[in-house]
Amino acid sequence: MDNARRRAAPMAPDERKAAIIDSVLPLVGERGNDVTSRELAQAAGVAEGTLFRAFGDKTALVGAVAVEGLHRAAGPEQTLAELTAIDPALPLERRLALVIETGRDRMAEVMRWMSVLRHLRVALPPVDDDATCQRMNTFREKLMAQRASQHEATVEGITAVLAPDLHRLRVPVEVAISLVESAIAGTHSRLDNLLPAVPADVLADALVNGLAGPGKKRGPDRPDAAASGSAAPSAPPAGSPAPSPEGNPL
Repeated sequence: MDNARRRAAPMAPDERKAAIIDSVLPLVGERGNDVTSRELAQAAGVAEGTLFRAFGDKTALVGAVAVEGLHRAAGPEQTLAELTAIDPALPLERRLALVIETGRDRMAEVMRWMSVLRHLRVALPPVDDDATCQRMNTFREKLMAQRASQHEATVEGITAVLAPDLHRLRVPVEVAISLVESAIAGTHSRLDNLLPAVPADVLADALVNGLAGPGKKRGPDRPDAAASGSAAPSAPPAGSPAPSPEGNPL
């Protein structure tokens, strides 16, 4: 009886909001601002009126979901856990490839939720009342603080990934971390999208081994030698007389 009563007990308003957000988060992540109130209610397992009583309107609910999605995507605890879970016994190239893949996935999630929030902001009429402006400023401050915490977690995690090979680094570890972060960010900072993203394992190999190998002497069997005009002359056909020193047949 006690268990049945506890299950039937109504949720507190904040608990109901949290439960709804958790239920509809995958749907909003997939459909963005195009999701309908009916779809949201079905995903949450409640009536549309319940959504409106909890959040006021669809825009407020989608905004709350996007904020929560952004919070999860940029969570420093999960970031650190994922990076420190990478097997230190793997080759350095493979470890860095996993770092890049993890960072790309996490950044894609951040960009998805930021896009939802940007579309919401465009759709909303300008708001200049003090209370709303204060809430927006508070949100920005929390977001910036979370980004700073996530960066700290990223630095700590990548340092752990590099730890078994610190003796091999030709640059300070801070520079190595910055290069890895740039390799991750470069996937999403391009505006033209004319070329596909470089595979993570290729990027990792370039970071570890560089873009150029050891210099090689040009020889007659190398294409660059022929291009420079220094290729050796081809041998005469079998049975042909050897050329004279003046270059004419004898």
